[in-house]
Amino acid sequence: MAIDLVVVNGKLVIPKKGIVEADIGIQGERITEIATPGTISAPSVIDAKGKHIFPGCVEPHYHYGHFNEFYSEVESESKNAALTGITTSVILLDRNISSMEGWNDRIDDPALFTKIQGRGDSIFTASYKLLFPEVIEKSEKVSANDFAYHLLMENMGQIEEIPFYYEELGVSSFKFWTGSPPAGLAKDEIWVLLRKCKELGVLPYAQCRNREVGERAALEAGISDMGDGEIPDPKTVRDASPSFAETLDLQAVLYLAHIAQSPELLIAHVTYRDSVELIRHYRKDLGLNVQGETCAGWLSLWWPEVGDRLGHIATGVTPQLGFKEDADHLWDGVRDGDITCIGTDGMVPPREKLPDGRPNRWYRPLPTKERPGLGFPQHDCMFPVVLHMGLERGLSPTMIAEACAYNPAKLLQLHPRKGDIAVGSDADLVFMDLDTRHTVKNSELYSAAPFCPWEGWELSCWPTLTMIRGQVIFENGKQVKERAGRYQPRYP
Repeated sequence: MAIDLVVVNGKLVIPKKGIVEADIGIQGERITEIATPGTISAPSVIDAKGKHIFPGCVEPHYHYGHFNEFYSEVESESKNAALTGITTSVILLDRNISSMEGWNDRIDDPALFTKIQGRGDSIFTASYKLLFPEVIEKSEKVSANDFAYHLLMENMGQIEEIPFYYEELGVSSFKFWTGSPPAGLAKDEIWVLLRKCKELGVLPYAQCRNREVGERAALEAGISDMGDGEIPDPKTVRDASPSFAETLDLQAVLYLAHIAQSPELLIAHVTYRDSVELIRHYRKDLGLNVQGETCAGWLSLWWPEVGDRLGHIATGVTPQLGFKEDADHLWDGVRDGDITCIGTDGMVPPREKLPDGRPNRWYRPLPTKERPGLGFPQHDCMFPVVLHMGLERGLSPTMIAEACAYNPAKLLQLHPRKGDIAVGSDADLVFMDLDTRHTVKNSELYSAAPFCPWEGWELSCWPTLTMIRGQVIFENGKQVKERAGRYQPRYP
């Protein structure tokens, strides 16, 4: 078979195998050969001498348009994702529909959106059939990397349409919030969703946080999300987000999944020590195939150090960042296989105006002691931060590749197309320099966020080249090709 491109002299980080010195032959969009160095010839050659080559990251928890217009963030944040090694983003469609061009003027239509009292949210509660083809078309026009979607399930009508979403739209993962309608699913609705997912072989994806407990704790600390007046010191804000608000609802979801004999379950943004131990109990002692996902912020930032460095800006993330012992348990979970996926869950803080110049209803400045804030861009440089921290803690490059690429690709039905370096896989590759120190600068990133949580950190690694389906997208920090992104359906 003719080969268009060969990558030579690289150290391939291959999930489930290890580090291999080999050349990669690429024909069109796919890897067609992995061979002994010097045995593949092609008209184009990329020399990866001195670099480790990772499979492109498959990021399982991307938020676009949470506080800003959706498609403008697809454009800016997908560029930033590609720059930093994320070649496939799995994006949640939820409240961001109310920020989409063409839909942000319709949030007062009760046939489409339901307002959540006291929070200012307008949640899309109609059928995703109404907008999904449009979302794919518009996203492909601006996205720099490949993408898929989770759909948030808000009611029984949407749950009943899961077969259509899977078989006709190629969506195989369905997120739900715990709580009470319309901000989350009631327990009986979760029970129906789990059985529906089991029947079809699709993935239930749970965000476990008891809102009532969280809101009560914040109220008792004198904190109002939308309030005015002086805000307590950052440590008090942190203490007003008790870890058991996560673990309480996690227990309920795990028990329901155990009773339903769910073949698989993914838990979003696991944050605290007790939650890791609870997931381990259900996995090891009760045999439930529950997999935890955590994110770069909770693995690398903790109190009180983060408050000393970032001040009130550190309070803009939900759930709140934990303590070092929480991060230690998360890393143990990654090492032991209880936390199998690492994502971002980052949100760009709200900008003052929408792209068309109209005021942004979510706008508020960054938080200070006088005012609360919204958004924490922990997606800015997830992969290099996680790789740096993981290597420092004794994890191998292969283990990090599995958590950031292989495992989420398998779980989200994107493998073997994505998440691997193998014959037949898409040529999604990230060249990482593990020998040169790199200082993180917000100015070098493509994110629209006004700050980076890791500004000034000196990392032991940084991406030097990102390839998506055989095309170089970024090289040495510069964008080489625009708008390479393509929707990745996950049909039965």
